[in-house]
Formats: sequence, structure tokens, C-alpha cells
Amino acid sequence: MATESARPPIPVANLYHLLSYAWEVNGWGDLEEVVRDDHRGYSEMLTRLIARGCVHLLKRGLHRDYREVTAAEPGIRGRLEVSATLSTLGFETARVVCTRDEFTADLPVNQTLKSTLLRAASMPGMPDEVARSARSAALRMTEVRVIPLHLGLFDARPLHLPRNNRFYPFLLAACRLLCEASSFREQADSTDLSDLRMYAILEARLPQLFEAFVRNFYRTHLPPLGWSRFLPQHIEWQWSSADPASAAYLPQMKTDITLEHPDRKIILDTKFYRSGGINDRGTFESHNLYQLHAYVSQLARRPFRASSSHPHDIDAEGILLYATASDRDYLHRFSMPPHRMTVATVNLAGSWRDIESRLLEVLA
Repeated sequence: MATESARPPIPVANLYHLLSYAWEVNGWGDLEEVVRDDHRGYSEMLTRLIARGCVHLLKRGLHRDYREVTAAEPGIRGRLEVSATLSTLGFETARVVCTRDEFTADLPVNQTLKSTLLRAASMPGMPDEVARSARSAALRMTEVRVIPLHLGLFDARPLHLPRNNRFYPFLLAACRLLCEASSFREQADSTDLSDLRMYAILEARLPQLFEAFVRNFYRTHLPPLGWSRFLPQHIEWQWSSADPASAAYLPQMKTDITLEHPDRKIILDTKFYRSGGINDRGTFESHNLYQLHAYVSQLARRPFRASSSHPHDIDAEGILLYATASDRDYLHRFSMPPHRMTVATVNLAGSWRDIESRLLEVLA
């Protein structure tokens, strides 16, 4: 587990931006108030975010769906459960057990949101104002039951998400993060302890989180500048062999992010190391450079095919982008004609404006 002194100091507001881009809800107006620098920790920020998000859902209307309900009724409604009625002596009490479909908001997705808010509100150390807003949002979900929280709940099949609504997955991902960081079986669990656990969880996931953040940041900001592709790309090896079966042994080459512009093409790989990409000998991590070199050199040798090629495959640029949260910060450019190569860091401990500037600067 990371300790207070060992964990990189990613500011709470930066974490919000990182998550909102990675989860593709950046710029959501109802959440803008969450972006504040005076949050005392990640748990407080996530609780505010979930509460504000639930208020947004309540304004639009909670997701509702049909749920099968079995209950004793004064008359037959739906399918009569004969065995259950007989076992409860229902005919003697003029009540019968029936199963029917009910259109309701009392669904696992809403139950999880409400239960997370109430649990977060009770955490020792949670500011009173944040706890009140969390309880208020939860209590407005009047027809939704409170359920016991556990990590298996987030992987259960009944936790279906509504289609065409990116907001629910975002809020449930925030609930899961808060649940993972907080041992919900320990009533004395505090926000400070939760924050320590949360950074350890985030650090383990930062490689994937940083990649998604960078991809969606560029997807948001680059189209007006003429860029049109922000997806991974499979690159075929341009090696020939006398035995066709040999090709099956070649490893797959798949970029993290490929950026395309009528005048340029960039192969971009994202990484996260505590070292900031510098090894004990004071040089770049060699295997990452070898990988990037293989991408651009194999792409350049690919035969031109109008259906799948880009005019600048032959001189594609390579960028190796390291996430860091330390004082190690650099941007180095190299020329390997016809290719340009860049190795740089993005300091997640800096100001958000500096992070935005660096992401755009590496493309210059």
C-alpha cells in the first residue's frame, strides 16, 4: 500500500479532469462545480461528484425498467403462483401470491448509487456540507431501496446499464472506485484512510487511465485543427518468410493512439513509471524506444493501399509520452529521417493549464 510520503501528489482537481476525460464526460455542466482545488481528498471529490451526478439524473428522470416482482395481492395480478399461495394459506386470508412485471426505478444501478451516497456520507472525516448534499441526493431517490455494498455487485449481471446514457457508467465507475478504496465492512473507515487506498488503486490503473485520458483529450480538442483519427492501429510486420506459418509467431503490433491529419501522421504511445521513463543509468527506458521505432519503421515499409494507407505512413512521427507526478519533467525531440521522434513527460502534479499546454506542445 502506498504511504503518504510515497504517493505522488496528483491534485484532486487534476484527478477529476483525468477521470472525466477518460470516462468521456468532460465538460458536463452539472459537474463543473466539483472542479475545485480546496477539496481535502479524493473521497470528498468523488462523493461530491456522485451527489451532483445523481441530482442531474433526478432532473432528467431516473432510469426505469421492468422488474419481475412476486408479492401477496388481494386479487390476481399477473401470474398466479399456486404453490406459494397454498404454502402461505393465502386462500384463507383472501390474498394470493402473484408474479408481475413492474415498471420501476428500483433497479440495481440506482440502488448502487443511493447506497454509495449514504455510505460515503457516514464516513468519518467527510465534511458536513458534503455529507448533507450526499444524503439529500440519496433521499430524493424515494422509490429506490438501500442495499449492502460489495465489489461483486459491480460485476453482477443484473447491474445492466441503460443504453445511450454515458452518465450512468461514469457515476458507477466513481462508485466502484470509492467502494474499492473504502472497506465498507469497517464502520470506522475514514476519508484519510480511503484516500490512501484510493491512490494505490489509481496508481495501479494509471497506465490505462492515462492512455484513455490522452486519447479523449485529443479527440476533444484536435478536430477543429484538422485531425481526424484518435484510435489504436494494428501495424503489420513487413517481414517475409519462406514458410508462411512463421508469420504466426510474430507478436502483434498495436499502437496506443494514432493521430491523423492531412499533413501529418503521429504514432503515440503512453506510459507510466514512477521513474518518469528514466532508468538507473540516467537514460530512457530502452524497450519503449525500440517499440516506437518498430512502429514507425514497419509502417513506413507498408505497401501503399488507398483503402487503408495514409499519405504520411512513410514519414510518420513517433511520440513517447510518460505520465509523471514528480519534479522530473522533460521534452526531447530527435530526427531519424524521414521520421521525427519525441520523448516527453506530462506532469500530473502540475497545474491543469500546464497539463493542457504540454499535451498540445508535444504535437508542435
